[in-house]
Order: sequence, then structure tokens, then C-alpha cells
Amino acid sequence: MHILTQNLRMGRGNLLGFGIGLAALSLVSVLFLPSIQESGQELQRLINSMPKGMLAAFGVSEEVDLFTPEGFLQGRLFALMVPLLLIIQGVGIGSATIAGEEERGQLEVVAAHPVGRTRLFLEKLGVLVVALLFSSLLLFLSVWLGLQVVGVSLPLSHQLAAVSGSFLLGLLFGGLALALGAWNGRRAAALGLASLTAVVTYLWNALAPLNKDLADSQKFSPFYLATGYEPLRNGFDWAYTAILLGITLLVLALGLLRFRQRDIGV
Repeated sequence: MHILTQNLRMGRGNLLGFGIGLAALSLVSVLFLPSIQESGQELQRLINSMPKGMLAAFGVSEEVDLFTPEGFLQGRLFALMVPLLLIIQGVGIGSATIAGEEERGQLEVVAAHPVGRTRLFLEKLGVLVVALLFSSLLLFLSVWLGLQVVGVSLPLSHQLAAVSGSFLLGLLFGGLALALGAWNGRRAAALGLASLTAVVTYLWNALAPLNKDLADSQKFSPFYLATGYEPLRNGFDWAYTAILLGITLLVLALGLLRFRQRDIGV
């Protein structure tokens, strides 16, 4: 666990700053809920006047009532903003932990010690998981606190389901960046390909329902698996959660397999 703890200690400032910033942003957003509900009719007319494609690009669909607590949190936080921020964190860490260190010549020094490739990969994965869990915990606490302040009651399990979906998206794309970096040792390639995949799958989830021929394919998007079933209203969907986690584990397994076989720094 030395590699894990050393990496966390060196990055604790960024970890704290990101987590606190995400929590503060989420708390402020929740505190706007009463004023949004009071202005419901005017805002609804504005929303109705906007093109469906524009609304879909921001994660707003006809099925989501933005003036209920569940719909507001889904549209304001969990459709785009929170997943995006956790994906940014995950991809940034995932691309830096192996590929970034390899490009700087630091990974060869670590690998020269009696540390197996599997252990090295898993401890770098541990850095990603701990960072995302810390941010997700602060996010959960900020949403819960905000709802308490505005006097709105939502089941804790539903709040946890929404936060967990965003965490799993961060883990999927962060894990993809980690696996790509472990595959070829190129940070820019890992960062770029993981980010591009996140953007494409988000647009797929947002825009596919606008075309009746593509609507059914939306359910194959990771974003739908994480948030499309409206966890704030329906709670956990364990089947979707298991599929998303399974995809993540497959990506990581492929990255580990390649990392164990290739030369470092070549």
C-alpha cells in the first residue's frame, strides 16, 4: 500500500480542493430549489419555447419534471454537471498515474523495486477509487444538507443511487484513461481518447431519443445506465449498476493484461 498512500499524500491538496469545490457547488444548487419552484410557470414557458435538441444536450428530457425536487436535482446536478466533474477528475487522475509518471521517467524507478506489475496497477487504481469516493462522499453530504435546509425530504437510498451513478461514470472513464495509459504509456493519448469517449457516449444518450430509429440504442450508453433510469425518483437499478460496473472491470482487466506484458519506458 506504500504506492497508494504516497500518491494520495502527494495529491491531497488537489483532492481536498476538488472535493470541497464540488460539494459547495452542489450545496448552492440545492439551495436554489425553493426559488425555482416559486417561478415554475414562467420557467416552464421558457423551457417549452426552447428546441428539444438544445434541452437534450443539457440532459433535460420531457420525462423529467424540473419543478419537483427529484426533477430539479436530476436536471441541475445529476444529468450533466456532477457526472462531468467526476469524469474530469477521474480521467485526469487515470491518465496521470501510470502514463504521466512513465513519460516523466518516474515509473521505471518504481518498477525497479520489488513491486509486481499487478500490484503497481492495482495501487494506481486505488488512487483513482479513493479520490472519486472522497468527492462522492462530500457530494452526498452536501446534497443531503441542502435538502435539510430547504425542508425537502427525499429517501437517502435515492440520493445515494444518484451519487453512485455519477461515481461509476467517473470510475468508468477514469478507469479507461488508466487502462489506455497502462496500454501504451502515452498520457495525451489516454486523456484524449477517454475524454472523447465520454463526450460521444453522453451525446449518444442525450440525442438518440430525438430519432425514433435510434431511441432504443440509448439504453446502451453508460450515461443511461448510470442516470437514465432517474435514480432520484426510482432508487437503485441493480441490473444497470451491475452492467456498468462489469464494463469498467473489463476495461481495467484489458489494461492490466497489457501492462503486465509490455516494457516500461519503451
